[in-house]
Amino acid sequence: MIKTEFGTFDGNKWESVSQLCFKNNFREESYQEIKATPGDFGIEGFTRTGKVFQCYCPNEHYSTNDLYENHRDKITKDLKKLKTYETQLKKILGTTKIKKWYFVTPIYAKNDIVQHCTQKKEEVKSWNLSIIDNNDFEVIFEDINFLHPFLNTAIENTKIKIDVIPDTQIESVDKLKWKDSKISLIENSQNKNAHRISSSATNFDSNLDKLVDINVQNYLEGNNILIKWKEDYPLDYENFLNITSVIESEIEERCITNTKEPSELYEEFRILLKGELQNSFKNLAPQMISKLTNWALADWIFRCPINFE
Repeated sequence: MIKTEFGTFDGNKWESVSQLCFKNNFREESYQEIKATPGDFGIEGFTRTGKVFQCYCPNEHYSTNDLYENHRDKITKDLKKLKTYETQLKKILGTTKIKKWYFVTPIYAKNDIVQHCTQKKEEVKSWNLSIIDNNDFEVIFEDINFLHPFLNTAIENTKIKIDVIPDTQIESVDKLKWKDSKISLIENSQNKNAHRISSSATNFDSNLDKLVDINVQNYLEGNNILIKWKEDYPLDYENFLNITSVIESEIEERCITNTKEPSELYEEFRILLKGELQNSFKNLAPQMISKLTNWALADWIFRCPINFE
């Protein structure tokens, strides 16, 4: 399984999503899928304009060097199939000659893979195959972004749960800088989280610091997710803001009339929001629902919609 900013993929899911995107993106070029049985012969589809596609998803996460070697070896192996199965491919392609051979995979590790593709291009051309257009032939390496603009639709149609992964991770230094610049918000978090801890607890101060730190982590991580979500799924993002705005008003009212213990009330808010998000966003992975819930709770703690006094 490979985790990307658009969700988690295995080989079958990656092929399904890729095929849907190829069919939509290259509809005007008469895209034709090639079924894997009895063999794909090194291509999974082609267009009458001379583009062929091979999609591939590694079975596991690799280090940078290992991923490069995995891609390099897979490209080399699949290109050899053009020579091995020239006769069979000729029957499939008809008068179409291959001008561009695309290797489409979720993520890549090193730019060295582009150099490898250039080397393999020259090698394939040296074979003088009847199915290759030697004047224009290219070997092209592409990642998940190649599947736009139909990627989101394809993911939804294949029922792959969306788990937006931000481009950057939250480091300790990021949290420290944010705390230093948001003193009033940190004070709000301290005052409110203090009500969630028994005043007689011997480790009161350390537990309070942990709760505040959790708020900061959840808020910053959620912000990064929301930035990416807004970019890739703007309608869902706007819907999320509308939902949390409505629930925020309800939470403020519940806090005013509250007769429950702070910790019980806080968990009630978590269940309320998480349930609403699960009902409203069937296409989101459970872990993303949890992160969005944690972000909203932290935001409400910082800004004061949640009040235990």
